[in-house]
Amino acid sequence: MAEVAVLGAGYMGSAITFPLCENGHGVRLWGTWLDDGLIEAAREGAHPRLQKPLPRQLQLYDSIALEQALKGTDFIIIAVTSEGFLPVFERLLETLDRPLPLFTLTKGFVELGDEVLRVSEGATRLFKERFTTHDLQWASVGGPVKAVELSDKIPTATVFGYTGPEVAAFFSTFPTSYYRVSATRDVRGVELSSALKNVYAIGMGICDGIHKRAGVEYYHNFKAFIFNQAIREMALLIGEGRGERETVFDLAGVGDLYVTSASGRNGIFGRKVGAGGVPEEEYRRMLDADEVAEGYHTLQLLMKYIGRVGEGILEQLPLLSAIKRTVLGGENPRDELLRFAENCCSAG
Repeated sequence: MAEVAVLGAGYMGSAITFPLCENGHGVRLWGTWLDDGLIEAAREGAHPRLQKPLPRQLQLYDSIALEQALKGTDFIIIAVTSEGFLPVFERLLETLDRPLPLFTLTKGFVELGDEVLRVSEGATRLFKERFTTHDLQWASVGGPVKAVELSDKIPTATVFGYTGPEVAAFFSTFPTSYYRVSATRDVRGVELSSALKNVYAIGMGICDGIHKRAGVEYYHNFKAFIFNQAIREMALLIGEGRGERETVFDLAGVGDLYVTSASGRNGIFGRKVGAGGVPEEEYRRMLDADEVAEGYHTLQLLMKYIGRVGEGILEQLPLLSAIKRTVLGGENPRDELLRFAENCCSAG
Protein backbone atom coordinates (compact mmCIF):
# COMPACT_ATOMS: atom_id res chain seq x y z
CA MET A 1 0.00 0.00 0.00
CA ALA A 2 1.10 3.57 -0.67
CA GLU A 3 1.57 6.76 1.30
CA VAL A 4 -0.70 9.39 -0.27
CA ALA A 5 -0.90 13.15 0.33
CA VAL A 6 -4.19 14.82 -0.61
CA LEU A 7 -3.84 18.59 -1.05
CA GLY A 8 -7.07 20.47 -0.43
CA ALA A 9 -9.53 19.76 2.41
CA GLY A 10 -12.74 20.85 0.69
CA TYR A 11 -15.51 18.59 -0.58
CA MET A 12 -13.66 16.31 -2.98
CA GLY A 13 -10.29 16.27 -1.27
CA SER A 14 -11.90 15.08 1.93
CA ALA A 15 -14.27 12.64 0.20
CA ILE A 16 -11.53 10.85 -1.74
CA THR A 17 -9.87 9.91 1.56
CA PHE A 18 -12.70 7.44 2.30
CA PRO A 19 -11.94 4.87 -0.45
CA LEU A 20 -8.19 5.46 -0.07
CA CYS A 21 -8.26 4.72 3.65
CA GLU A 22 -10.60 1.77 3.15
CA ASN A 23 -8.07 0.23 0.79
CA GLY A 24 -5.31 0.44 3.38
CA HIS A 25 -3.28 3.38 2.06
CA GLY A 26 -1.60 5.73 4.48
CA VAL A 27 -3.39 9.01 3.77
CA ARG A 28 -2.53 12.58 4.79
CA LEU A 29 -4.99 15.43 4.17
CA TRP A 30 -3.36 18.85 3.89
CA GLY A 31 -5.52 21.95 4.00
CA THR A 32 -4.60 25.04 2.00
CA TRP A 33 -4.45 28.48 3.61
CA LEU A 34 -8.20 28.68 2.93
CA ASP A 35 -8.87 25.35 4.66
CA ASP A 36 -7.46 25.84 8.15
CA GLY A 37 -10.96 26.10 9.62
CA LEU A 38 -12.00 22.87 7.90
CA ILE A 39 -8.97 21.00 9.23
CA GLU A 40 -9.55 22.28 12.77
CA ALA A 41 -13.23 21.32 12.68
CA ALA A 42 -12.38 17.87 11.30
CA ARG A 43 -9.99 17.32 14.21
CA GLU A 44 -12.75 18.13 16.66
CA GLY A 45 -15.55 16.14 15.02
CA ALA A 46 -17.46 16.32 11.76
CA HIS A 47 -16.08 17.82 8.56
CA PRO A 48 -18.18 20.98 8.03
CA ARG A 49 -18.97 20.30 4.37
CA LEU A 50 -19.38 16.54 4.38
CA GLN A 51 -21.22 16.71 7.71
CA LYS A 52 -19.53 13.59 9.04
CA PRO A 53 -16.24 12.57 10.69
CA LEU A 54 -13.36 11.75 8.37
CA PRO A 55 -11.73 8.28 8.49
CA ARG A 56 -10.09 7.71 11.86
CA GLN A 57 -6.72 6.67 10.42
CA LEU A 58 -6.47 9.85 8.31
CA GLN A 59 -3.66 12.25 9.26
CA LEU A 60 -4.57 15.96 9.14
CA TYR A 61 -2.16 18.81 8.36
CA ASP A 62 -2.61 22.58 8.57
CA SER A 63 -1.52 24.89 5.75
CA ILE A 64 1.83 25.64 7.41
CA ALA A 65 2.73 21.93 7.47
CA LEU A 66 3.00 21.09 3.77
CA GLU A 67 6.57 19.80 4.07
CA GLN A 68 5.55 17.41 6.85
CA ALA A 69 2.51 16.25 4.88
CA LEU A 70 4.68 15.40 1.87
CA LYS A 71 7.49 13.65 3.74
CA GLY A 72 7.75 10.04 2.64
CA THR A 73 4.76 10.14 0.28
CA ASP A 74 4.53 8.05 -2.88
CA PHE A 75 1.67 9.84 -4.65
CA ILE A 76 0.03 13.26 -4.50
CA ILE A 77 -3.60 14.09 -5.20
CA ILE A 78 -4.43 17.77 -5.80
CA ALA A 79 -8.03 18.64 -4.92
CA VAL A 80 -8.44 22.40 -5.27
CA THR A 81 -10.46 24.66 -7.56
CA SER A 82 -9.12 25.70 -10.94
CA GLU A 83 -8.55 29.23 -9.63
CA GLY A 84 -6.49 27.88 -6.75
CA PHE A 85 -4.60 25.23 -8.70
CA LEU A 86 -1.52 27.19 -9.80
CA PRO A 87 -0.77 28.80 -6.40
CA VAL A 88 -1.00 25.38 -4.72
CA PHE A 89 0.97 23.63 -7.48
CA GLU A 90 3.74 26.23 -7.38
CA ARG A 91 4.03 25.84 -3.61
CA LEU A 92 4.10 22.07 -4.04
CA LEU A 93 6.98 22.26 -6.52
CA GLU A 94 8.92 24.54 -4.17
CA THR A 95 8.54 21.93 -1.42
CA LEU A 96 9.17 18.69 -3.31
CA ASP A 97 12.70 17.29 -3.25
CA ARG A 98 11.96 14.67 -5.93
CA PRO A 99 9.36 14.18 -8.68
CA LEU A 100 6.27 12.20 -7.71
CA PRO A 101 3.26 10.97 -9.69
CA LEU A 102 0.41 13.47 -9.48
CA PHE A 103 -3.36 13.12 -9.63
CA THR A 104 -5.76 16.03 -9.82
CA LEU A 105 -9.45 16.40 -9.08
CA THR A 106 -9.36 19.98 -10.42
CA LYS A 107 -11.84 20.77 -13.19
CA GLY A 108 -11.41 23.81 -15.41
CA PHE A 109 -8.68 25.80 -17.13
CA VAL A 110 -5.64 27.62 -15.78
CA GLU A 111 -4.14 30.90 -16.96
CA LEU A 112 -0.36 30.87 -17.23
CA GLY A 113 0.97 34.21 -18.41
CA ASP A 114 -1.30 35.26 -21.25
CA GLU A 115 -2.25 31.68 -22.19
CA VAL A 116 -5.29 29.63 -21.19
CA LEU A 117 -4.32 25.99 -20.79
CA ARG A 118 -5.75 22.70 -19.70
CA VAL A 119 -4.74 21.83 -16.14
CA SER A 120 -2.19 19.19 -17.17
CA GLU A 121 -0.66 21.55 -19.75
CA GLY A 122 -0.02 24.21 -17.12
CA ALA A 123 1.22 21.64 -14.61
CA THR A 124 3.62 20.07 -17.13
CA ARG A 125 5.23 23.40 -18.00
CA LEU A 126 5.90 24.24 -14.36
CA PHE A 127 6.97 20.68 -13.53
CA LYS A 128 9.58 20.66 -16.33
CA GLU A 129 11.02 23.92 -15.05
CA ARG A 130 11.53 22.29 -11.64
CA PHE A 131 12.51 18.75 -12.73
CA THR A 132 14.08 19.22 -16.12
CA THR A 133 15.14 15.61 -16.72
CA HIS A 134 11.89 13.93 -15.66
CA ASP A 135 8.55 13.43 -17.36
CA LEU A 136 5.41 14.17 -15.41
CA GLN A 137 3.37 11.09 -14.50
CA TRP A 138 -0.15 12.39 -14.29
CA ALA A 139 -3.83 11.55 -13.93
CA SER A 140 -6.84 13.83 -14.31
CA VAL A 141 -9.86 12.44 -12.50
CA GLY A 142 -13.20 13.05 -14.19
CA GLY A 143 -16.75 12.62 -12.96
CA PRO A 144 -19.47 11.97 -12.17
CA VAL A 145 -18.78 12.12 -8.43
CA LYS A 146 -20.73 14.02 -5.79
CA ALA A 147 -18.41 14.31 -2.81
CA VAL A 148 -21.07 13.85 -0.11
CA GLU A 149 -22.41 10.74 -1.84
CA LEU A 150 -18.91 9.28 -2.17
CA SER A 151 -18.31 9.81 1.55
CA ASP A 152 -21.70 8.16 2.22
CA LYS A 153 -20.47 5.15 0.21
CA ILE A 154 -23.23 5.42 -2.38
CA PRO A 155 -22.23 3.51 -5.55
CA THR A 156 -20.13 5.80 -7.72
CA ALA A 157 -18.29 5.34 -11.02
CA THR A 158 -15.54 7.65 -12.28
CA VAL A 159 -12.92 7.85 -14.99
CA PHE A 160 -9.19 8.62 -14.84
CA GLY A 161 -7.27 10.06 -17.80
CA TYR A 162 -3.66 9.12 -17.22
CA THR A 163 -0.05 8.92 -18.41
CA GLY A 164 2.73 6.79 -16.94
CA PRO A 165 3.01 3.26 -15.54
CA GLU A 166 3.28 4.28 -11.87
CA VAL A 167 0.03 6.18 -12.13
CA ALA A 168 -1.69 3.19 -13.75
CA ALA A 169 -0.46 0.89 -10.99
CA PHE A 170 -1.70 3.24 -8.29
CA PHE A 171 -5.21 3.90 -9.58
CA SER A 172 -5.76 0.15 -9.80
CA THR A 173 -5.75 0.26 -5.98
CA PHE A 174 -8.53 2.89 -5.79
CA PRO A 175 -11.69 0.80 -6.32
CA THR A 176 -13.93 -0.37 -3.49
CA SER A 177 -17.33 -2.05 -3.54
CA TYR A 178 -18.92 1.42 -3.92
CA TYR A 179 -16.21 3.38 -5.82
CA ARG A 180 -15.57 2.02 -9.30
CA VAL A 181 -12.80 3.32 -11.55
CA SER A 182 -12.28 3.17 -15.32
CA ALA A 183 -9.27 4.51 -17.19
CA THR A 184 -8.39 6.15 -20.48
CA ARG A 185 -5.26 7.57 -22.07
CA ASP A 186 -7.35 10.48 -23.35
CA VAL A 187 -6.25 13.06 -20.78
CA ARG A 188 -7.33 15.89 -23.09
CA GLY A 189 -10.84 14.51 -23.45
CA VAL A 190 -11.29 13.96 -19.72
CA GLU A 191 -9.99 17.40 -18.81
CA LEU A 192 -12.05 19.22 -21.42
CA SER A 193 -15.19 17.27 -20.50
CA SER A 194 -14.65 18.13 -16.84
CA ALA A 195 -14.28 21.82 -17.61
CA LEU A 196 -17.03 22.13 -20.21
CA LYS A 197 -19.70 20.28 -18.24
CA ASN A 198 -19.54 23.00 -15.57
CA VAL A 199 -20.33 25.65 -18.18
CA TYR A 200 -23.13 23.71 -19.86
CA ALA A 201 -24.64 22.79 -16.49
CA ILE A 202 -25.20 26.52 -16.02
CA GLY A 203 -27.36 26.45 -19.15
CA MET A 204 -29.43 23.58 -17.75
CA GLY A 205 -29.81 25.49 -14.50
CA ILE A 206 -30.89 28.65 -16.32
CA CYS A 207 -33.70 26.65 -17.92
CA ASP A 208 -34.80 25.46 -14.47
CA GLY A 209 -34.72 28.96 -13.05
CA ILE A 210 -36.73 30.51 -15.90
CA HIS A 211 -39.53 27.99 -15.70
CA LYS A 212 -39.78 27.72 -11.93
CA ARG A 213 -39.95 31.51 -11.71
CA ALA A 214 -42.86 31.36 -14.15
CA GLY A 215 -44.56 28.64 -12.10
CA VAL A 216 -44.22 26.02 -14.83
CA GLU A 217 -43.97 22.50 -13.41
CA TYR A 218 -42.98 20.46 -16.48
CA TYR A 219 -40.41 21.46 -19.11
CA HIS A 220 -38.50 18.23 -19.62
CA ASN A 221 -38.62 18.45 -23.41
CA PHE A 222 -36.70 21.73 -23.40
CA LYS A 223 -34.14 20.46 -20.90
CA ALA A 224 -33.57 17.32 -22.99
CA PHE A 225 -33.05 19.57 -26.03
CA ILE A 226 -30.49 21.63 -24.12
CA PHE A 227 -28.74 18.55 -22.69
CA ASN A 228 -28.40 16.93 -26.10
CA GLN A 229 -27.03 20.10 -27.68
CA ALA A 230 -24.59 20.50 -24.79
CA ILE A 231 -23.12 17.06 -25.48
CA ARG A 232 -22.88 17.78 -29.22
CA GLU A 233 -21.03 21.03 -28.57
CA MET A 234 -18.75 19.45 -25.97
CA ALA A 235 -17.80 16.77 -28.50
CA LEU A 236 -17.02 19.42 -31.10
CA LEU A 237 -14.80 21.37 -28.68
CA ILE A 238 -13.00 18.22 -27.53
CA GLY A 239 -12.28 17.33 -31.15
CA GLU A 240 -10.90 20.81 -31.80
CA GLY A 241 -8.72 20.41 -28.69
CA ARG A 242 -7.30 17.13 -30.11
CA GLY A 243 -9.08 14.95 -27.59
CA GLU A 244 -11.21 11.91 -28.42
CA ARG A 245 -14.84 12.85 -29.05
CA GLU A 246 -15.96 9.45 -27.76
CA THR A 247 -14.88 10.48 -24.25
CA VAL A 248 -17.77 12.92 -23.95
CA PHE A 249 -20.30 10.11 -24.47
CA ASP A 250 -19.16 8.28 -21.35
CA LEU A 251 -18.74 9.10 -17.66
CA ALA A 252 -16.55 12.19 -18.09
CA GLY A 253 -19.09 13.90 -20.33
CA VAL A 254 -22.66 12.60 -20.27
CA GLY A 255 -22.40 11.26 -16.72
CA ASP A 256 -20.73 14.32 -15.22
CA LEU A 257 -23.00 16.79 -17.03
CA TYR A 258 -26.04 14.93 -15.73
CA VAL A 259 -24.99 14.97 -12.08
CA THR A 260 -23.73 18.57 -12.18
CA SER A 261 -26.96 19.77 -13.78
CA ALA A 262 -29.11 17.82 -11.33
CA SER A 263 -27.51 18.91 -8.08
CA GLY A 264 -24.11 20.58 -8.56
CA ARG A 265 -23.12 24.12 -7.68
CA ASN A 266 -23.03 25.21 -11.33
CA GLY A 267 -26.59 24.05 -11.86
CA ILE A 268 -27.60 25.95 -8.73
CA PHE A 269 -25.85 29.07 -10.02
CA GLY A 270 -27.68 28.74 -13.33
CA ARG A 271 -31.05 28.47 -11.53
CA LYS A 272 -30.35 31.70 -9.70
CA VAL A 273 -29.51 33.46 -12.97
CA GLY A 274 -32.55 32.02 -14.72
CA ALA A 275 -34.75 33.22 -11.87
CA GLY A 276 -33.58 36.79 -12.44
CA GLY A 277 -30.34 37.07 -10.48
CA VAL A 278 -27.40 39.14 -11.71
CA PRO A 279 -24.68 36.58 -12.62
CA GLU A 280 -21.69 38.24 -10.95
CA GLU A 281 -23.69 39.03 -7.82
CA GLU A 282 -25.01 35.47 -7.55
CA TYR A 283 -21.51 34.09 -8.05
CA ARG A 284 -20.19 36.32 -5.25
CA ARG A 285 -23.02 35.35 -2.89
CA MET A 286 -22.27 31.69 -3.40
CA LEU A 287 -18.56 32.32 -2.92
CA ASP A 288 -19.26 34.13 0.35
CA ALA A 289 -21.09 30.98 1.47
CA ASP A 290 -18.02 28.84 0.54
CA GLU A 291 -19.79 27.45 -2.53
CA VAL A 292 -17.74 27.87 -5.72
CA ALA A 293 -19.62 27.81 -9.04
CA GLU A 294 -16.51 27.08 -11.09
CA GLY A 295 -18.37 27.28 -14.37
CA TYR A 296 -18.56 31.08 -14.07
CA HIS A 297 -14.77 31.44 -14.05
CA THR A 298 -14.36 28.59 -16.55
CA LEU A 299 -16.70 30.32 -19.01
CA GLN A 300 -14.48 33.41 -18.99
CA LEU A 301 -11.35 31.36 -19.70
CA LEU A 302 -13.16 29.16 -22.22
CA MET A 303 -13.71 32.15 -24.48
CA LYS A 304 -9.95 32.67 -24.61
CA TYR A 305 -9.31 28.95 -25.08
CA ILE A 306 -11.72 28.79 -28.02
CA GLY A 307 -9.77 31.55 -29.73
CA ARG A 308 -6.67 29.41 -29.39
CA VAL A 309 -8.05 26.09 -30.70
CA GLY A 310 -10.35 27.17 -33.50
CA GLU A 311 -11.03 30.57 -35.02
CA GLY A 312 -14.70 31.02 -35.88
CA ILE A 313 -15.81 27.91 -34.01
CA LEU A 314 -18.15 29.89 -31.75
CA GLU A 315 -20.57 30.14 -34.67
CA GLN A 316 -21.01 26.36 -34.42
CA LEU A 317 -21.81 26.57 -30.69
CA PRO A 318 -25.24 28.19 -30.40
CA LEU A 319 -25.95 26.97 -26.86
CA LEU A 320 -22.59 28.12 -25.56
CA SER A 321 -23.16 31.48 -27.27
CA ALA A 322 -26.52 31.84 -25.48
CA ILE A 323 -24.92 31.00 -22.11
CA LYS A 324 -22.11 33.47 -22.78
CA ARG A 325 -24.48 36.31 -23.67
CA THR A 326 -26.56 35.62 -20.57
CA VAL A 327 -23.83 35.10 -17.99
CA LEU A 328 -21.09 37.41 -19.27
CA GLY A 329 -23.13 39.82 -21.39
CA GLY A 330 -26.07 40.41 -19.06
CA GLU A 331 -28.69 39.53 -21.69
CA ASN A 332 -32.14 38.26 -20.72
CA PRO A 333 -31.85 34.50 -20.04
CA ARG A 334 -35.33 33.64 -21.31
CA ASP A 335 -34.80 35.53 -24.55
CA GLU A 336 -31.44 33.89 -25.13
CA LEU A 337 -32.66 30.33 -24.59
CA LEU A 338 -35.74 30.90 -26.76
CA ARG A 339 -33.51 32.33 -29.51
CA PHE A 340 -31.30 29.27 -29.21
CA ALA A 341 -34.35 26.96 -29.48
CA GLU A 342 -35.74 28.78 -32.50
CA ASN A 343 -32.49 28.85 -34.42
CA CYS A 344 -31.02 25.46 -33.50
CA CYS A 345 -32.81 22.47 -34.98
CA SER A 346 -29.85 20.33 -36.06
CA ALA A 347 -26.83 22.44 -35.17
CA GLY A 348 -23.48 20.90 -34.47
